[in-house]
Amino acid sequence: MVEDFEPRWIEGWIAVAPGTPAVTVTLRVNRTDLVTTLVADPAKRRVPGAEVRRFRFRVKELWDYIGTHDRLAVVVDGRPLPIAAHGTVYRPRSNGPHRLQELKDKLAGDHVFSRSGALQVAKNLDTAWQRRTMTQAGRVRDFVSERFGLDAFFIYGTLLGAVRENGVIGHDSDIDLAYVSGHRNGADAARELHDIAFALIDSGFRVLAYGTHLRIANEIEGDKDAHVDLFHTYFDEHDVLGFPYGVSGVVDVRASDWTGVHEIDFAGSTGLLPNCAERVAEALYGTGWREPQPGFNWDRDRRTRAADALMPRAWTQQIYWADFYEHTGFSTPSAFFEAVSARADVPRIVVDLGCGEGRDSVAHAEAGRRVFGIDRSQRGIRRAEAKAAELGLEDRLSFHECDVADTEALASVVGRARAEAGDEPVMFYLRFFLHSLEEETQDALLSSLDALSRPGDVLAAEFRTADDKANPKVHRHHYRRYQDGPAFGAALAQQHAFEVLEEQEGIGLSPYQDEDPHLYRVVARRSGGTS
Repeated sequence: MVEDFEPRWIEGWIAVAPGTPAVTVTLRVNRTDLVTTLVADPAKRRVPGAEVRRFRFRVKELWDYIGTHDRLAVVVDGRPLPIAAHGTVYRPRSNGPHRLQELKDKLAGDHVFSRSGALQVAKNLDTAWQRRTMTQAGRVRDFVSERFGLDAFFIYGTLLGAVRENGVIGHDSDIDLAYVSGHRNGADAARELHDIAFALIDSGFRVLAYGTHLRIANEIEGDKDAHVDLFHTYFDEHDVLGFPYGVSGVVDVRASDWTGVHEIDFAGSTGLLPNCAERVAEALYGTGWREPQPGFNWDRDRRTRAADALMPRAWTQQIYWADFYEHTGFSTPSAFFEAVSARADVPRIVVDLGCGEGRDSVAHAEAGRRVFGIDRSQRGIRRAEAKAAELGLEDRLSFHECDVADTEALASVVGRARAEAGDEPVMFYLRFFLHSLEEETQDALLSSLDALSRPGDVLAAEFRTADDKANPKVHRHHYRRYQDGPAFGAALAQQHAFEVLEEQEGIGLSPYQDEDPHLYRVVARRSGGTS
């Protein structure tokens, strides 16, 4: 049964007699077999007297080459499978910009569908990509060895390519490395990965953190995203090698199996491979690992993972913003600052919540205001302090590492601002901050501001709205929570005793490179003050 014919993938399942060898499943367009996959491992679904096996074709760019006149089918043993709500043939609803023959020519040449479904030159043939990526892999391997005494060896798709194909898998997209932590519990192993991330950033690497691994990038030979993925593993109290990213097989790698690593020639360079590489491959991918499975998908096929070694979101966000502030800076204030600063009623004392590297804090100080910048990113605060010192603005600027969810710490900083303000009002300035908070944190912050603000205080905020969610982003990996702007303004008035003085919503407010976000701006005054 084919369950889904979606733009990103085509997936379903087959039922076979228990113990049946790997079965070939083919995606056919008209009379041409375009993509095949072998399915060998049982799935969780149950059918009486049969073994269910799932398949998935990631072919998101297929639709650019087919049209309403084409017919798609998924075939097993020469017979088409039934397609939910479509019989045995699927007819595309629209025409792609290219011809099917162009796709056939590419697939007959050096192109394949990648793991994400994009058409790419097969990585086993792309020697320039191999050279760049293996250069990055070597740098990461040397760094982890020299700084932490750990061996970074091939894992996941790279290990699979090394032991099955003696090289890179054509549809792969990166080099996967892992190390075995010396720690014996998940929390300590996760903390070690966190520490490695910060050490990498300090040494000039670009780092994007997930709960399960680090993506480590640098510009090499003009490729700004030559990257490798670094995974952490550890032997638990039962001497079983734990994989936080997960495994789809049913066998374990035990301490007794592990005898270290050895160096191999790979993709024009060298790398480390576990001595028990085939055991690791079976643990990761199951008994069918020796045969290519283009439809393999971790979200669907992952059987288990060492969940206690996942890095929490707070840590991955720390790493993200440390990397961002280390490599991103602005020499001019934001458009929101210009709009707010032009008002005649801006207080002399400013509390810049989510100040980052101090971009608008500096601008407020240069405009003659006393600014207290708050951010939970130590790296951002460090950059902001350096900028203040460079510009000789230390007397007008102070920066404080503080999580706004920590009500006592927030109250302490606001108390300092209040002491300098005396009887004057304070402005709480929140540019591009609220959409970076989870809802419960925003609620806690607004409750704190309820308690800390006085009549006459001003709140100025700018954030992304729900209408911005689908728009392309320059910084794709920011955490963003899109919300209803006018509803926020109404809540300020109805729930938090702020009178809305000005509000705007739309595009054109703060264009950035190729991005023109849909934003909401509001300036409000705490009720009870002078008008």
